Amino acid sequence: MRLPSHKTKIIATIGPASLKRSTLEAMIKSGMSVARINFAHGDLEQHAKTVELIREVSEKLNRPVAILGDLPGVKIRVGEIAGGSVTLRRWQTVTLTTRDVVGNEGVIPVQFKDFPKMVSKGDVIYLSDGFIALRVEEVRGQDVVCKVLVGGPLFSHKGINVPRARMAIDAVTEKDLEFIKFALEHGIDAIGISFVGSAYDVLKVRRFVEENNGRLFIIAKIERPDAVRNFDDILCAADGIMIARGDLGVEMPIEKLPVLQKKLIHKANVAGKPVITATQMLESMTEEKLPTRAEVTDVANAILDGTDAVMLSEETAVGKYPVDAVRMMARIAKTTEAYRDSQWASRIVDWKMNEWKGRVPKKGTIKDTIARSIIEALNSLDIKYILTPTRTGETARLISRFKPKQWVLAFATDEHVARNLMFSYGVYPFVVEETSEEEILRLISGLGLVKENDIVLLTKGTPIGKTAGTNTIRIFSV
Repeated sequence: MRLPSHKTKIIATIGPASLKRSTLEAMIKSGMSVARINFAHGDLEQHAKTVELIREVSEKLNRPVAILGDLPGVKIRVGEIAGGSVTLRRWQTVTLTTRDVVGNEGVIPVQFKDFPKMVSKGDVIYLSDGFIALRVEEVRGQDVVCKVLVGGPLFSHKGINVPRARMAIDAVTEKDLEFIKFALEHGIDAIGISFVGSAYDVLKVRRFVEENNGRLFIIAKIERPDAVRNFDDILCAADGIMIARGDLGVEMPIEKLPVLQKKLIHKANVAGKPVITATQMLESMTEEKLPTRAEVTDVANAILDGTDAVMLSEETAVGKYPVDAVRMMARIAKTTEAYRDSQWASRIVDWKMNEWKGRVPKKGTIKDTIARSIIEALNSLDIKYILTPTRTGETARLISRFKPKQWVLAFATDEHVARNLMFSYGVYPFVVEETSEEEILRLISGLGLVKENDIVLLTKGTPIGKTAGTNTIRIFSV
């Protein structure tokens, strides 16, 4: 068995361009760790077939792949446009309307009935991730008459942002709850909550999942100013974080986005929660065989910042080169990871102990201390792997945040726990019947991952009094 060439996880959105079995196989072989299903597009019947196909291909290749279901939330979207798209020209007049019409150059339908109540004269409206800008000239009943400030091609179902508007509605809609039920019924591993504003939105989803006797790895998408203000509470409530830079870069001054990305990634690392960097990472590969130099640098910088995963959206959903996009992500990750600063892990420890005002205990926990001790051991010895039996995945994630050069091989009896570790940097999960030391060594030896005299580090949970969970490390030669 050969482990992937890169430790940064790659999330790829599945759509018309990647639904063929052969394409999915090639994407997984090229490095896809998580398959994302965007519930904002398609229907449940198609999504069910997609889940089944992903599972079949993953099992055939004997490669773990997690499935992330992304909730549409309250995103305001353009309706259907004749021919699928229209080009808006600068200074032309265009009307956004909630009337039931098919869009054209002069009239654009909006799929949100209260949209006219949200805007007033002088407001700037952004379409298609901010690439198109309109200024409101007049509001007439169901119509919002606008002047085009920045034109360009507009496609059906693209997003609409009004930074100054405030929507007095829950981030989690009734439609979202239907999608969550679908996710539970079809064994989807994780759910992404769109437009989170506070920890309440995350807890609402968690409570709904528990009431339906299910389990989902809950990822909060940070794409609103409210989410940035309430980030520490959201981070504590969620299992993972996605920095969704498309809407976030429209809702706040775009020049603040790079520094904010670094801060949010760092906080997630400190808390031991996986963090995903998303939106427009290799967007030019939707049409082109190669990305721009700026895009390659963007992906590399996110990895150097400490992101656990990078995400492809249109590149693999509707792009011309889905497999090449995954392969390019893997190449960038492999090259960038080799140049990570050797002092990176120690800075995580120092920052955790001295600076973060969130809710991580200042003195840490037993598992937290074990994780830091492992990093010290890795700096002193030529250790090949970190072997981590786990019931919840927590120990593997706490080690992962330090971004060690060694793979963390995690062993879980629970398939749900194992697949959710596909979001964490440098963690390769195995589903096993038992997690004894003997069985773990037999497995990795049989797979050819270790040879005689290789040094490995094993984490263990040894009950001492009332202590439970991981509390011991053992370093030995195979």
